[in-house]
Amino acid sequence: MQKLIVYGDIHGCYDEIKSLRENINPQENDIEVCVGDIITKGKDSIKTLRYIQEYDIKSVLGNHEDKIIRYLQHEKLKNQNPITLDEDEKNILKDLNSKDIDFLITMPLFMKFKNITILHGGLHNSYDLHNLNKKEKTKILRMRYLDKNHNFVTLGKENDDSIFWADVYDGNQGFVVYGHQRFKEARINKYTIGIDTGCVYNNKLSAIVFELKGQNFIKHSIISFDKIIK
Repeated sequence: MQKLIVYGDIHGCYDEIKSLRENINPQENDIEVCVGDIITKGKDSIKTLRYIQEYDIKSVLGNHEDKIIRYLQHEKLKNQNPITLDEDEKNILKDLNSKDIDFLITMPLFMKFKNITILHGGLHNSYDLHNLNKKEKTKILRMRYLDKNHNFVTLGKENDDSIFWADVYDGNQGFVVYGHQRFKEARINKYTIGIDTGCVYNNKLSAIVFELKGQNFIKHSIISFDKIIK
């Protein structure tokens, strides 16, 4: 039976994605997808990026890949680059080869498989994924909280009245698997599941495995691998 396997934010945790994937043991016809933020923060971003490519694992765009891509785009313009990279990002940038860059720039904002939608950040009920404007695309990468009127809240501006987007999402764009916001355990709502369980912050890397039954993928199991502390 074909499976859809979706991995949470890896952030350069190469040993953990390798071990988690070995535990899951994907078969030839299974589909493997990452929710973005494959790179940065962890110690093995380049190894992780090339492992993903080697095993033909797909990925949607994360905000950390988006930052690297935007930096490269500005560099081509020969003007002063408005994007500032930290030392980790600079090291990643200098080690990227042309194949790595091609992989990053072709990451889609979202992917759909039957009834399952995979994206990085969040989704507003008013958004049509197939007809997004530039601001909506930016917000999908970064969405966490909404205000009481369901408007996007910038990181750091949330308060006690803020609403986590997944708590009010109505399922109109499919069952959404997302990352970006880290949780101690996978966060399950009626129409969503968040699977960033903070591996790079010494928690664990998680994946959700769906099985294809009839015309839809059905939630099967959540599998995690604890951060390896060396």
